[in-house]
Amino acid sequence: MGSRLPRENRISGSDGLTLELIGEPARQPSAPRRAPLLFIHGAFAGAWVWQYNYLPYFAGLGYDAFALSLRGHGASEGRDRLATTTLKDYVNDLKSVAAQFERPPILIGHSMGGLVVDMALSSRVNASAAVLLAAVPPTGMGPAAMHTMLSDPAMIWQMFLLQSMGPSWVDPQCVQRAIFADPPERELVLEYFGQSQSESQLALSELAIPYWPCSSLGQVPVGVVGAEKDAIVLPWMVSTTAWFHGVEPYWIPGAGHATMLEDGWIHGAEIVTKCLGTLG
Repeated sequence: MGSRLPRENRISGSDGLTLELIGEPARQPSAPRRAPLLFIHGAFAGAWVWQYNYLPYFAGLGYDAFALSLRGHGASEGRDRLATTTLKDYVNDLKSVAAQFERPPILIGHSMGGLVVDMALSSRVNASAAVLLAAVPPTGMGPAAMHTMLSDPAMIWQMFLLQSMGPSWVDPQCVQRAIFADPPERELVLEYFGQSQSESQLALSELAIPYWPCSSLGQVPVGVVGAEKDAIVLPWMVSTTAWFHGVEPYWIPGAGHATMLEDGWIHGAEIVTKCLGTLG
């Protein structure tokens, strides 16, 4: 596959699954043509998180911009086997899709998707560069989970309800406090939460375990971007990821975890653009 959109927003993944790949072609093609972008979502989400703001924004900058729904997410197949899905399965999905690009894409992973990108880099994924955006750090999410348990136990309960009962049981006001620093209009918040879903329990458990992808260092340029007011991937965690990759992190001022969906999403998009400009 080139950097053009696939027909019907479907693409072959690993294990015989068909995955959802949405995107927008570059509206202002650059010369020389830029590498395509491939966005990877975090837990409880899908490709849809990028569709509202980031895909059209980066298409307007001259990038062919794509977003992948990992197996069991969005409109991708595999929902029936989500309970037994691991992070390695997500990595295999990403590697399978990236391999179908004629020009190695720039991978942009958010939260859990950032760790999936990091893991894929250590196993020779077809990529020209990567941006880890509010990404789960190599230390795992154990320290952050403990912090949330002590500082905001109601949020832990809401995550349990989302995982076990589904989004209709979640209190949007409680969850938006954790993921937004600059929340969008209430109607959009409800729309976003209506599209959220349960996550693989195995994958969530793996997120708590430290992961040190030593062989990823030096393979491709990596940029690290953090959200200044992120209550999930805390600033020190972003700094740890940046230290591991030997780079200085970029910061989105005033932003929360779900920076691509916030009212001030443009500020995050501009920081990601700045980061991309340093990756060659």
